[in-house]
Amino acid sequence: MESHHALNRRTSAHSVVGFLLKRDDGYGCVQPWTMFGHPSVEEHWQALERGESLPLLEQALACAEADASARKAGLSWWDHHLVPLSHATITDLHQNLPDHASCNFTHAKLKASWLDIDDVIDWSHRHPGIRLRLDFNEVPDRESFTNGWKSLPVDFVERMDWIEDPFSYDKESWLTWQKQYGVAFAVDRAFSSAAMTRETLAIWKPAWQSLPSGSTLENVVVTSAMDHPVGQAWAAFSASRAGVSNICGLRTDHLFQRDAFTECMGPWLPSWPSIPGTGMGFDDLLEKLPWTRIR
Repeated sequence: MESHHALNRRTSAHSVVGFLLKRDDGYGCVQPWTMFGHPSVEEHWQALERGESLPLLEQALACAEADASARKAGLSWWDHHLVPLSHATITDLHQNLPDHASCNFTHAKLKASWLDIDDVIDWSHRHPGIRLRLDFNEVPDRESFTNGWKSLPVDFVERMDWIEDPFSYDKESWLTWQKQYGVAFAVDRAFSSAAMTRETLAIWKPAWQSLPSGSTLENVVVTSAMDHPVGQAWAAFSASRAGVSNICGLRTDHLFQRDAFTECMGPWLPSWPSIPGTGMGFDDLLEKLPWTRIR
């Protein structure tokens, strides 16, 4: 898949590589991010050939199993499940939200760094009614993040909903910082430890891992892994099935060049589309893809 812009602060790449898998007429998506420690696409492919397990493979196969079950029953994932609304994910700070009346985003998550914080603030000024969620991808250290935070305009800080991965996760230092500055933090890669607490928001990517038993759902925010629409559908279904009600980050199809799958999802809106078909949908598109038998 080709993105319009770099998707996070750890890479400038616009090409995102992964693969779809099919098992028992159900489908899943494997899209590793090696900069976050995932094995490569080739390593995932080899693991499939050898029948070995990797976390992203396990999640893709769980998706395929749930999809196959719904397809065999002739059911759609979207008929009886309430999918949470999404924030607007912004990777290009020169991009504005659509101005049509039905595009009623209330929150936006912006990929941020201190190098382009003026552009982040400028974006917020162009969208004065939007609550802000900033994602720093753990790039700053604590000192540089704190120094940058102290320099921000008061009106900008007052619109902050939460900050994702401001610096490397450490439970005690994060709690101290949040209490001192009165701003909520959200943790992505250390999700499992945060999901069991009420002190820090936990960003759950179903493409990466399952939801730990005993998680505090009111603290969980579900996002896609900025992957293929099949992966985004798994995130939306997982959020709905788990009963997550927070505003999430499920709609990331707008970040990529349009294709038949993204066209099927319709316009970029906070709401999840009712994709036609059984299971997750995309029936005709998935059936027409060329498939390679692994073993």
